[in-house]
Amino acid sequence: MTPLTHFLFIGCGTSYYLAQSAARAFQQVTGCVATAVAASEVFLAGDSTIPRNVPVVAIPISRSGTTSEVLFAVTYLQQYHDHVKILGLTCHEDHELAAILPHSISLGHAAEQSIVMTQSFTSMLLALQFIAASIAQRDDLLAELERLPDLMNDFMASAEAFGRRVSQREGSGQYIFLGLGVYTGLAFEAMLKLKEMTQTPCEAYNPLEFRHGPISIVDQKTAVIALAGDEDLKYVTEVVSDIRGLGGYTWLMAPRQSVNVADETLSLPGGLSDWARAILYMPALHYFAYHKAVGLGLNPDGPRHLDQVVVIQAQ
Repeated sequence: MTPLTHFLFIGCGTSYYLAQSAARAFQQVTGCVATAVAASEVFLAGDSTIPRNVPVVAIPISRSGTTSEVLFAVTYLQQYHDHVKILGLTCHEDHELAAILPHSISLGHAAEQSIVMTQSFTSMLLALQFIAASIAQRDDLLAELERLPDLMNDFMASAEAFGRRVSQREGSGQYIFLGLGVYTGLAFEAMLKLKEMTQTPCEAYNPLEFRHGPISIVDQKTAVIALAGDEDLKYVTEVVSDIRGLGGYTWLMAPRQSVNVADETLSLPGGLSDWARAILYMPALHYFAYHKAVGLGLNPDGPRHLDQVVVIQAQ
């Protein structure tokens, strides 16, 4: 790897939102340019998505290792872009991705029976953070990541209680998730989970960008869930305050308690960098979607119109 190496994270659905957070995490700690792209745009719009004239490391992400668009993207890169090195990431030991790649990582412990992705998301993001910190030789960040399993165990009961509590609130007709930086992908993932499990209208935005137009949709039926870190807390809380003033119902997830800013708050474990803390946001958000689905009498593991793997035929 050289300082000019471009990391290209590739995925579909949840794996694409994972790619978004992973790209931000990689660029933040390695200093190398990192971008996320939907797998279909690799083989259908390669000229606008695949960097040229610099070394590229592509990391296709697929829980099953059999997602059609990801396999098409890998095949396209192998055939037409020999300057691209590819490292696959999946949660299954035996998968098609490994069969066509010389290098891949399989997180077998994170495989799921559910159609929707939950533990696979956090497990794969954590693995990619370990890789980024290792490349950057950041022993301080590696030490923070190693603390996460114990912190997660201690925090899980609070996360579930928060998710259950906010899922029981009635009167919300639309949900907005806000996050920036490494948390951008987390906000979009939370949006997707709620949409998959409950078919509820919901969207995701950068919190400050939400003021630039989308805030016009806020009314008494709007619920907004904001993800904040230490570095952006002041700015995010100002947005939350604006939304609350317009009648929206607000939830704030942050490492510090912000009194009287939001209607509901969840304090995350402190003593970590915002970068390392990322996966700790997800259990509460996943529990929220789960309990919301159960409360509506829906099966959170088997949403309508969905299969665990999307398979399409090449043209």
